Amino acid sequence: MLRFRNWSALGVGVLPLLLMGGCPLLLPGGNTNTDPVAFTNASAVRGGLLYDKWWSVTGAAAPTTDHPLWASRPDTTSNARTDKDTWRCKECHGWDYKGVNGAYGSGSHRTGIAGIFGTTKTAQEVFDVIKTNHGFGAAGLTDADIWDLAKFVKTELIDTDPFIAADKSFTGDAANGQTLYTSGISGGLGCAVYHGADGKTINFGEPPDEEFVADVANGNPWEFLHKVRFGQPGTQMPSSVASGGTTQNAADVGAHVQTLP
Repeated sequence: MLRFRNWSALGVGVLPLLLMGGCPLLLPGGNTNTDPVAFTNASAVRGGLLYDKWWSVTGAAAPTTDHPLWASRPDTTSNARTDKDTWRCKECHGWDYKGVNGAYGSGSHRTGIAGIFGTTKTAQEVFDVIKTNHGFGAAGLTDADIWDLAKFVKTELIDTDPFIAADKSFTGDAANGQTLYTSGISGGLGCAVYHGADGKTINFGEPPDEEFVADVANGNPWEFLHKVRFGQPGTQMPSSVASGGTTQNAADVGAHVQTLP
């Protein structure tokens, strides 16, 4: 299950659907009783992968310049990332989807940009903001890609607070998490297949540095939770959401992994 990339290059992502100043807001918005067929047929799981690192999903070349809205972020000093990193949605809105009001409200990932959790924009409005106002259509994402992102935003954003405590510990059953880590969530492939029983088979760090799944789970549990739910872009890591797993299942896995070396 938990097949991550090199976590030392965590990068930035601008899907600034909610820039606080100078840019169109995703919140608030109108309501509709009818969603476009393209939205209905879209894949929220793929959208979760695109939110993470879209070019690894689409096969496109990584951007080599800053996102056009990056220079207008409210806090231009805390987060000094450049070029492709500024195109990753997660960097502005966070792995908890709360932007400046969440885990990325301080530290080197702070942009001052608001989150997208709880948006009341319609599916069509979210699509239009991503495609036009934020330039992802011009960047090469297809309408199908953007509908997948819109589906993710509208249907799969969760409040992470019930699953991750203020001290970064997962609110979960570690014993059940060990079972799921070994056997898989809802029939999915077990994490131990790739990461080993002790979580040390895959090193995300650049040797001689070491970084394992427990480091991720303890250091950035919101990222860990997102990866368990949607997978890792560009790898075969499965999505627990796709297999029918619950967020609590993923939190239980997190609680177990936090006990590993």
